[in-house]
Amino acid sequence: MTGIYVFSGTGNTLKCAEELRDALAELGENAALHVIKDGSEKADEGDLVLCYPVYGFNSPVPMLRFCRGLEAGRGGRVWFLKTSGEPLRLNDASSGELTRILRKKGFEIKGEFGYIMPYNIIFRHTDEAASLMLETAKRRIPAAARAIAAGESALPAPGAGAKFMSALCRIEHGFYPVNGRLFRVDKRRCLRCMKCVEACPEGNIGYENGRFKFGGRCVCCTRCAFGCPADAIHIGIIDFMRVNGPYDFSRDPAKAEPIRYCRKAYERYFSEK
Repeated sequence: MTGIYVFSGTGNTLKCAEELRDALAELGENAALHVIKDGSEKADEGDLVLCYPVYGFNSPVPMLRFCRGLEAGRGGRVWFLKTSGEPLRLNDASSGELTRILRKKGFEIKGEFGYIMPYNIIFRHTDEAASLMLETAKRRIPAAARAIAAGESALPAPGAGAKFMSALCRIEHGFYPVNGRLFRVDKRRCLRCMKCVEACPEGNIGYENGRFKFGGRCVCCTRCAFGCPADAIHIGIIDFMRVNGPYDFSRDPAKAEPIRYCRKAYERYFSEK
């Protein structure tokens, strides 16, 4: 039995994890998918696939918390599935801290698979580009399933630049809770639907006496702002990078225009077999 454990900020990583589960099932492999909320969950399976979105060239806090909570000495193999908004080699070291934690606990790190999915922060991709990203991930994920089923290894060799950026940006883990306290709700726009309160994986958003309160456990998944139907949530110091509203993955990926940011890297990623 393989346990697929996924932390997904706004659902993109979850889409890839579901594709992997289905691809493993087609190979006759028994895999159970579990959604991580705050990282306090436990794992019962022997082999694990840990799925996460890259945040600032690192893995998100809930996934780190999940790995720290795993039982030491139980053994088992681990693969990583990660998603990022850009196909840059600087993301290659994002699993480094997870790897260190798991190896100390006796796990064998077997491989890593990375896919590009649309940003939920920084800037908004077009719906056509988002559809192309999902289509490309679906095309690639069966190869990952075959590697996992065969027990094969496929670990990247992060360069010095990737390691440096990962170490440098790890400071963001301390920044997120501080910035999270600066989140605010535009009362003129707010519908009082409470979707943000219900969606927050950390239980960081409260509502009392007609006021929203943001605590100190924010992990910057931006699920609250991205999913707000009225675009009423401002995300502190980084509000200029806020992205709101779901992508329409049903659009025609063939109509996706070239992405100007890191254009050559995107073109190479989409064209690779």
